Amino acid sequence: MIKHLRGLLRKRDIEFQEFDLNDAIRSTLNVLGAEAIKQGVDLKPGSLQGSLRVRADPVHLQQVILNLATNAMDAMQACAPGRRVLTMESAVASESEVEVSVLDSGGGIPRDRLSNIFDAFYTTKSHGTGLGLSIARMIVETCGGRIWAENRPGGGAAFRFTLPLAKAQVPA
Repeated sequence: MIKHLRGLLRKRDIEFQEFDLNDAIRSTLNVLGAEAIKQGVDLKPGSLQGSLRVRADPVHLQQVILNLATNAMDAMQACAPGRRVLTMESAVASESEVEVSVLDSGGGIPRDRLSNIFDAFYTTKSHGTGLGLSIARMIVETCGGRIWAENRPGGGAAFRFTLPLAKAQVPA
């Protein structure tokens, strides 16, 4: 199954296009809107100013963002409804790459699990396959980026990934 998934994500099979990453994030926030309301999650677009042009597959990239956001909403189910906040941010990380952050106000990730969460078939959900984060990692890496997770100092988790900018920029 993993070999099949990797075959789907070979560089020659991905349709690399130049597009504004912030448009993809905004579009994903729109898709998530109804589900967020249903789950009592406050969606917050963080810093999304300006145009951040990347060269990647927009459909696959939206899938990564959607997967991270859906996982974040699942992670906040134990929180009181008024305390469920999902924030998406983007920023120029260096002159050649952009960083996207998906931040939640859930319970965070146990430290002993942080190193395994991107492994295929690793899941903490009773209904999960353990493939979502593994696929997200394959997509991001195929596009020339990297992905990681960490716990936020005030609580909750932060999933972050980088992508190369289509053209170098000076960080803001």
